[in-house]
Amino acid sequence: MRGMTMPFVVARGEDWIFGKIGPGDHIHATLVISDHAELQDISFIKRSDTEGDGTSNLRLPEPGDDVPDFVFVNQFGKTIRLDRFRGRPLLLTFVYTRCPMPDYCLLMSSNFGAVLQQLQKRPQVFEKAQLLSISIDPQYDKPSVLHAYGSRYVGTVDPNFQHWQFASGSPEEVRKAADFFGFSYNPKDGQIVHTLHWRGWKDRQGLHG
Repeated sequence: MRGMTMPFVVARGEDWIFGKIGPGDHIHATLVISDHAELQDISFIKRSDTEGDGTSNLRLPEPGDDVPDFVFVNQFGKTIRLDRFRGRPLLLTFVYTRCPMPDYCLLMSSNFGAVLQQLQKRPQVFEKAQLLSISIDPQYDKPSVLHAYGSRYVGTVDPNFQHWQFASGSPEEVRKAADFFGFSYNPKDGQIVHTLHWRGWKDRQGLHG
């Protein structure tokens, strides 16, 4: 999936941001969905203000970075560690099963499903490839929920979840993993407001994205 630009409607009274924000700035806002979707409560941090100030754990990994050995629990209730994927191709994303936005978690899961089908056509690659969807809603997305959700996407290509796993973990572990991969999310009004971007890199022992 290539990088993308997504249009958003800015709520009335929030148009002050135009002309002030620029490429590379970090924007924070609440995505409100009624008869249409719009951004409210907008704030942003200039790119130069976020470099090296040590005020946030949120970051974007760079080529050559070692991925920490994060620990999760998968759709079968089994513990999995990221270290088990060292030296193997791994495609990783963050989702949550109750996400209402068709252009966010549902889209990413559908894209992963399409990738899985394409990989199946190349048996040698498919044998080694792994997909991992990590839920940012660990209080709700327990193993049974993740199993039911994942089953809709793996279909007959990977019914035993051998190549695509769905996992979550403690709120602290999930937050640390999201921070490492540059993924921002915050619960609000029964939903989880989160970012959407793609990043690919190769760590010292394997390929992750």
